Amino acid sequence: MNPLQRAAVRRKMFYIAAILALFTISIFYRGLEAKTPEGGSYVWMPFGRDDRTAAPSVVNRAGDTVSRQTILSQAKRLELRELDEGEPEIAGEAVRLGLVGSRGMAVTFLWYSAIQKQKRNDFHEFERLVKAVTTLQPHFITPWIFQSWNIAYNVSVEMQSLGDMYFYIARGIDLLAEGERRNRRSPDMRYEIATYYQTKFGVTDQVQTLRCLFQLSCIPPDERNPDALLNPDGSVNREVFKKFCQDHPMLVRRLRGEERRDDTREKRGSGEQLRTRRPEDVVAFLRDNQTVPGRYKNATELKPAEQQFPALPRQFPEGPEEGHPRSSALDLTEAFSGYLAARAWFTYANVLVPPNPKDKLDRAIPAAAPTDYDPFQYRIPRRPVVILFRQGTPRAQHYQAEMMQKDGWFDGEGWEVDAGIDESNAWFTELVNGVNRKPATPVVVGAGTPWSLREWQKSYSKWFAHGEAYALFLPPNRMSEYRRDAGLGSSEAFAPPPPITAEQRKNPDVERRYEALSALWLYSTNRGLTNFPFYLAMSEGEQQKTTVDARKTLWRADQARRAGNHVQAAKLYEDGFKLWREVLARNPNFHRTERLSKIEEDTFEYELDYLRMLASADPKNQVWAKAREEFAKDFRSASAAVLPFGMSGPAPTAIPQNLRDARYAETAEKFFAPFAGNIKAEDVSPGDPRIGTPWITNDVKTTILQQQGVLKMTPPPVPNQAGGPPMPLPPVPNQAGGSPGG
Repeated sequence: MNPLQRAAVRRKMFYIAAILALFTISIFYRGLEAKTPEGGSYVWMPFGRDDRTAAPSVVNRAGDTVSRQTILSQAKRLELRELDEGEPEIAGEAVRLGLVGSRGMAVTFLWYSAIQKQKRNDFHEFERLVKAVTTLQPHFITPWIFQSWNIAYNVSVEMQSLGDMYFYIARGIDLLAEGERRNRRSPDMRYEIATYYQTKFGVTDQVQTLRCLFQLSCIPPDERNPDALLNPDGSVNREVFKKFCQDHPMLVRRLRGEERRDDTREKRGSGEQLRTRRPEDVVAFLRDNQTVPGRYKNATELKPAEQQFPALPRQFPEGPEEGHPRSSALDLTEAFSGYLAARAWFTYANVLVPPNPKDKLDRAIPAAAPTDYDPFQYRIPRRPVVILFRQGTPRAQHYQAEMMQKDGWFDGEGWEVDAGIDESNAWFTELVNGVNRKPATPVVVGAGTPWSLREWQKSYSKWFAHGEAYALFLPPNRMSEYRRDAGLGSSEAFAPPPPITAEQRKNPDVERRYEALSALWLYSTNRGLTNFPFYLAMSEGEQQKTTVDARKTLWRADQARRAGNHVQAAKLYEDGFKLWREVLARNPNFHRTERLSKIEEDTFEYELDYLRMLASADPKNQVWAKAREEFAKDFRSASAAVLPFGMSGPAPTAIPQNLRDARYAETAEKFFAPFAGNIKAEDVSPGDPRIGTPWITNDVKTTILQQQGVLKMTPPPVPNQAGGPPMPLPPVPNQAGGSPGG
């Protein structure tokens, strides 16, 4: 071997040795994951402990110290590994690694292409491109949130069929739920899913139909199989159909269709028309929507969690009563709605938010967003502000209780399917002497459960717990304590304190005053920002049985009025007003809640409907006669004022046609208004501050009349720049540029 060959061999041996040395050192630098006998994992290191229960030697301690500095150990501690982020996707990870530095360019091209496909209404291709975008950047939450919103809100409204609209709403929610599974530490994604459920199945157009489709998604397919409701000849089997109505009363009631007090869209001429007049129409609805996205693979077996709709969060300790993918049809009862799905996600989102700060006595203190928390366990949401983010759970429950009330589910009495329906349109009849008649015992479904009462009680308990956890209501002794520490009198105003320096914090008196002022300011701000006093007082009042009875009676009166049964409606209104007056008298905070006047507005709307019915139909034969009497009296007074010697002409026996409606309305309001006048001492408890004030304030009446278009809104005067009264308009110049002549 010549010298050149020997030099080449030495060089190659040196390279091999260097490679082996570098690989050996990289073991110490990278770390290796090993499993314990119990199934746990730890970072293995040469000279470290294989038996984690054994006492470490000096060498073992050195190995353990090195293991804590490895890349693997730091990645696990900082939760940077793919497994720590959420459910991994092997195919997507391979594509991302294969693109190396060109991934950004590919994502930009795909995003642009997706927007172009959406503009062309090529929604199938649009979905495919959106999926590619999220696959290439799974841990960037903005594309998940934006594109899911885009599908659920923008794409869905382009659909002509409500079934197609529902499909794309479900697709948008499913997309974001998939993103949440890939990013388990994102409170924003969980919050947005809850918001989609709350808005799309709460306040959107055609909400009743969408709620029906949502209920179908939660029902096992065999229970909503339209063929199972038919006889061999194709007619509806009434006994089987009756069982279907009893099992799913809320679905059937929505499909049957009823007028609703909250249907303001109907008053504007764009109300939802959901009317299945016959059982055959219900069967047709089930058949048309038999393939609706659902939770079940077959008659009883649930789909995998990632394929279910409604998509629900995994079961978690902080929400034992919330729906989850393994919930059965018995767990998700007939009352399960988009609001309860939203409540589950709101609760799940708040698991990631840092807990509220507490004082030395372990009491919650009014606070803004926490700053001292473990960032590996908690996250601060990007929006909305933390105090609003936290109240998602009780707010969703509040919506659920309101929905029950508006749909007519109050107590355990249930719903009579054919109430107010004649025999020709009744669903359930029996043959009597060759004629179809309603059965002596009517078909009642949904009985035995205090629907509204139960939901309002849940709402109150959740608002109360929310107020305690985040210091949204403070007893008088704590308020006095804060004012004393802040150096304020019992009624002295306060402002947000200036920032405190580290040097000032060394002075206990200064720090105590700063903390007290901060607590007072944040207490006032948080209550005003969230309207917490209103929701707590409203839930407290609505959870009472008398309130539920009053709401139910007034709801039935409204239904009778809309159906033209004015005599029955008048009796129900009188009974309902008696109960409602008792509720208002006993619950001052409910009657006049802090900041908002919704209960007074509801009261005035009830009264307006009643008075308008009296004026137009006079079911009690009182208003029209009283109006004629008052008109004759006014006529005689006017005649005496203009004729000499106190003479007056004969009083008319009828009111002129052009004045009749106005006179009837005026008489009904003046003499028959149930909440006219002021609150008297005998109406309420002694010392009640409402004594001497109106049952319904003029401001509330003006607001409601303006909302209904009876009164025109008067724009406020525009002040001049100096802040004084408005300046008069300048004279209009003539063609020559001067002022016009007088």
